[in-house]
Amino acid sequence: MTQTYRASSLDMLRSDSRIVTVLGPADFGDLTRVQSRVLALASVGPATRLGLHAQQFSAAWAFEPDRVVEHITEGPSVHHAQLAERLTEFAHESVVDIPVRIRLDGRYLFLDLNHGLGDALLPVDLFAYLADASPNAPLPAWAGGAVEGHPLRKALLHWAVRNPRKIVDTIYGRVFPALTPESAESTEGPDTASPTAFRPWTPSAAVAVAVTPVGTTDAIRRWRISNLPGASVSAVMCAAVSAAFVRTSFSVARSAGFLFDCRRYLPPSTTVLGNFAAGIGFTDIDPTSPREVNDALSGAIDKGRPIASATISTIKYKREQRAVSGVFDDRAPVSPNVDLMFSDVGRVRQLEPVSWVAEPADRAFFVIAAPGSPESVMITMETIDSVVFVSASFHDNVFDSQTVQSALDLVAADPLALLAPQEKIA
Repeated sequence: MTQTYRASSLDMLRSDSRIVTVLGPADFGDLTRVQSRVLALASVGPATRLGLHAQQFSAAWAFEPDRVVEHITEGPSVHHAQLAERLTEFAHESVVDIPVRIRLDGRYLFLDLNHGLGDALLPVDLFAYLADASPNAPLPAWAGGAVEGHPLRKALLHWAVRNPRKIVDTIYGRVFPALTPESAESTEGPDTASPTAFRPWTPSAAVAVAVTPVGTTDAIRRWRISNLPGASVSAVMCAAVSAAFVRTSFSVARSAGFLFDCRRYLPPSTTVLGNFAAGIGFTDIDPTSPREVNDALSGAIDKGRPIASATISTIKYKREQRAVSGVFDDRAPVSPNVDLMFSDVGRVRQLEPVSWVAEPADRAFFVIAAPGSPESVMITMETIDSVVFVSASFHDNVFDSQTVQSALDLVAADPLALLAPQEKIA
């Protein structure tokens, strides 16, 4: 009898979308090694996610670990300069009914998995295991430990016990979002003024990528000492990316969406491999201002807005039984604004000791996350050591690919140079 696993509502919310990534160049061994390691990890049990057959319309997911190797293949070697194009092509080859696809192209590993299986943490941990060149590398520590499959209740209790005075403010801000500067409805960002003209449109996701100079995060920490004490590196990078789009002649909406990892609200010993992130869209915010971005992010985290958003999303899913990440538009504005959304994974220490075969500036960790609306541009960032890897996912039939890449080229050259004069070192 096939074993089943009951997916959480947060998993079901993402079960109609994909996470498509690439990492390298690193020593992944040969195809046989990749297949055997993925099979070993999947066979541990459903908690490791890889053996699950994610479905959109049923929370009873079949656990079929032996089938995971069916879609682990090998392709031609690829060069760093070709990664954005190859990643886009790989994403377009996704098949709804295939939970996990992996392809080894020389020293680069491409991963395509149903978003219902997990959020950004799962690809990071999987890459760390597969790029370990040690002979007979042991399974990751989390594979044999307790994994929390339904973390929301535990997170709510943990946060509420420690922040009893903030509960009313959080509920008030979530139930009456018009009275607060942010709305936690979704990651799709707030509505902007309706354009006067539309045209027929179908999705056409693409990605542009950038790698910042070595020492970028160190430079940002030095910068904020004199300019914005206490600001997060993430807030500064988000503002720099936004400024790059403005400088590249894009019309950028005065708004931004941010994805928050809700694991911050759990007890430190809790491991969650499934989806536990929530989006908040902020209105009337200048996304090019590190100060405004930092105030918005830190305020939301302090007030527990992400966990409130995750709770409301779960309630809505139980009521509507509809995933939130699909594309529902069939027309695009003739004069589009860029609606920026950010997902910053932060520093991924798990990937720092892996078997890289290139210097930091020549490495890659890129993501294509299909934007839900025509004007959406999804910025995904990860930091390895002091280098930030930036991916911009967008629809190339709405925004010109070369112009988007030009914006990211500015980020790759010097993120701090993009900040407004009043927010630069005097």
